[in-house]
Order: sequence, then structure tokens, then C-alpha cells
Amino acid sequence: MATGPVVVLLHGVAMNGSLWDEVVAGLGDGVGCIVPTLPLGGHRSPMEAGADLSVLGVALPDPEPLPTTPTPAEDETAGHEATGRNSGPARRRVLTAGAAGAVLLVGGSAAVWNALRGRDTGAGGPPSGSGESPTYTIGLHADLGGPGRATGLAHQRGAQLAVADHNSRKDKTFRLALRTEDDRGDPAAALRVAERLAADPAVIAVLGPTGAVLREELVQRYGAARLANVVVAAGSSTVGSGSGLHHCVTRPLDDMLTPGLIGHLARTTPAGRILLVEDAADPGLAGEVGRAFREAAPTGATVLEHPLVRGDAGFGAVARKAVTGRADAVVLRGGDASRAARLATALTGERFTGARVAAGPALGPAFLDGAGDAADGWVFAEAYADPAALPAARAFTAAHRKRFGAPPATWAAEAYDVVGLIARAAGTTSASGEVRSGIGGRIVRTEHRGIVRTLAFTASTRRMRMPDGIFLYRIEHGRPRFLGPYEEVQEASDGSGR
Repeated sequence: MATGPVVVLLHGVAMNGSLWDEVVAGLGDGVGCIVPTLPLGGHRSPMEAGADLSVLGVALPDPEPLPTTPTPAEDETAGHEATGRNSGPARRRVLTAGAAGAVLLVGGSAAVWNALRGRDTGAGGPPSGSGESPTYTIGLHADLGGPGRATGLAHQRGAQLAVADHNSRKDKTFRLALRTEDDRGDPAAALRVAERLAADPAVIAVLGPTGAVLREELVQRYGAARLANVVVAAGSSTVGSGSGLHHCVTRPLDDMLTPGLIGHLARTTPAGRILLVEDAADPGLAGEVGRAFREAAPTGATVLEHPLVRGDAGFGAVARKAVTGRADAVVLRGGDASRAARLATALTGERFTGARVAAGPALGPAFLDGAGDAADGWVFAEAYADPAALPAARAFTAAHRKRFGAPPATWAAEAYDVVGLIARAAGTTSASGEVRSGIGGRIVRTEHRGIVRTLAFTASTRRMRMPDGIFLYRIEHGRPRFLGPYEEVQEASDGSGR
């Protein structure tokens, strides 16, 4: 039973109490919620035969005092009681709060947060009226001692700079702290890390995990604790659609990067004949890339397809097909960097001079080392930016060099932005002292202008709105050169794009 304030949540016409489900979940156990289904609402069961459905018949009655013990939102009897089936119609009016401390809210979820702002801040800080600014802790769930240590360290450094920047602000209403936990890239250890962070009442949200794959069991573990986790770097996910109301992903996954390749071949380096190379070693990514090209190929382009079989054979055959088929561009549908390097070598051996593009994990050390000079000219669509090339990130890049003695690595700037996103959401979230409970739903409704891009989400999928976050890189002299957001890249005089 709730021991805190009571809030009454009313829906609009042709709706019902389910409108408020996410809000009720976000408010937590400390808030009593009364969620009636009103006349002209979306009732689950039909009205009784002969019921008066006229304007007067469905008018609300004079309000009775609200119960001091709220009826659970799932109990539809609350809706029947709230309609007030008494004798004779009454004047139409809005319900008032008769119970002590009750708050009446009508409309959408924003009203809830606004009405409850100013109550105790709860997690991580002193109670209101103490005169002290609360401290909210962000958990960093990272691989710092395993195969993904470079990505984990980039997250840590970006988050440390963001926390320091927030705490240096004179207009801050709370301070931030960072708690770091290392899972060493081990799935079992990752679950234990989630348990430790969830058990810390000071932690209001988690940045990470930082691994390449977002696993459903980990999202469920955080969800069970109603602890938001914001994922920056994972390129693939085993999380089912609709699961995990307390997690969101700030990047397009690898299988969502194809619009960057299509845009490049449509505008930057126009191609009339495109050869799609389906890598049998990566059927998942190959299928998604192929589907995207078939559905949205550049206008007027002819799309050819050729399989790349598993194993060592097949690279030469693909290269010869590109030449004999008079392809203007080759698209690798796969993410294996070493196999991408072998394809690059084969194409160079057949003197193919057209565009060569791929997405996601195909760009890696194994590609650059394995392809050598044959890597030059390849264009990749990626979900991360180079902050050193972004005017908005100059201060961040300078601060990173000063503090850590090196330029920011991949994902450092994105981690910096996520700390800012969490801070912004925390500043507009108050659920009777339970910032932690409310912040999961608030994050995906918060728009934050970061140094890399503006973070804004589709609430239903909890993923960043497309096409934001797809960037192009071109290999020059054996190194990736950042071209920019794919929609902004234009053809340069040397044909390199920018």
C-alpha cells in the first residue's frame, strides 16, 4: 500500500486508464494512483442494455470524497465507481481531490512530472528542505579488463569528463557521481555487476553495458530493479521488441546503418549498377542490408546480387563478377573485418575501380591490417563520430587531451552525451522522492542536444530516432577519415566526398 501522496489520473474521450500505465510504473510504490475509466472512455466491456448515452446521461455527478486507500489501477471497479451511477444527471464538472494530499491530473504524462516536481528528490541525496544539493550517482557498467577494454575505457573517460563538467556548473540543482563496475566482458559477471548496481539506492541510472551485444537477460535484470540502463555502443541485440521498459539504445544498430550506404551511392558517389555481395558467414547482417537495398535502392540503379560462400574460396569469383558485370559499386553485406579485407584485396587484384562500401563491424583493425593498400577508397557507415572533426566537440576534445594525454577514442564523446541526457532527465523527473523509478520513462521523452548529435527517441522502441546517428568514413592512406553525417556528405572535387 502506498504511504506517500495520492494522485488521480484521468484520461480523455475514447480512452481508458491504460493511457497512464507507464506513468504509474514510473511513479513507483511510494505514490498511490487512482486511475478510473470515465464515461465516453474506451471501456473493455459494453454499456448495459438500455443505458442512457445522452449528453445528460453521461454527465459526471457532483464529486464524492475520494477514498484514502487508492484502488489499484488494474481493478476496473475503480472506473465503475468513478462514473457515479446515481439517480439523475448532475452538472458537468471536473473531479476535485477530496482525499488529503491527493493530486488531480488530466491529460498526458508531462502533467504528472510537473505536478510532482518539488517533492523530495530521494535517491542519492538529502531530503528537501535540508539546504543541501542532492547527489545522484550514475553507474558505469563497462568491460575494462576483457576483450572490449578499449571501448569500456572510452566510456569511462567520456563519463568522467561529463560528470566533472556538470558539477562545475553554477546553475546546477544537484551533483553527479560516477560508480564504475567492470564485467571483464563475461556475461555471467555482467549479471553480477547489474545486481550490485541495482542494489545501490544512490544509483539513478546506468550507462552501459559497453559490450558489442546487448543481451536480453541483462536488460531484464535491470528492468526487474526498475533501474534505467542507457546503451551507447552495442551493435546488435538479443532484446525482444517491447521488452525492457527501463532501457534505451542511443545508436542505430549495425543492421540499421544501411541508409548511410544507400545515401552515399545515391548522392555522393552515384552508382548506376550496384553489386550486392551476400556474405554467407554473416547471414543476419547480410539479410538486413540486402532487404534495405531492395526496398530503397538509389533511383534508376540496377541492383545485382552475388553470394560469397563460407571459407577461403569465392573472393576471386566475386571480384570477377564486379568487373564483368560492369558494376559501379560493390556493397559487402556482412560484418567480418577479415573477410572484408580479403574481398578488398581480390577487387584490387581484378583492378576494380568503382565504389566499395560496407557497414558496422567490417571496419576494424583486421580490415585495415589485412587489406593494406587495398583498403584505401572503401567507405563505411558507422554509428559513432570523430569528435576531433566536430566543431561542437572542440572543448570536449581539448579537455580529454588535457586530462588523459590522448585524443578521445571511439564512443567517448557518445558516452559524454549520455551522461548529459541522464542529467537532463533527472532534472525534470520527480516521483515522490523516487527519481530512479521515474527516470526510465523520462529519458526516452527527453531531447538532449549533445556534442555529437541531438539525442531523441521513439518511445515505443526506446531507440534513437532515425536517421540521426549514421556517419560515413573513408579509408585514406590506411586510416579512416571522418566524412560526417551521411545526409550532409557531398561530393568533393577529388571524388572523396565531404
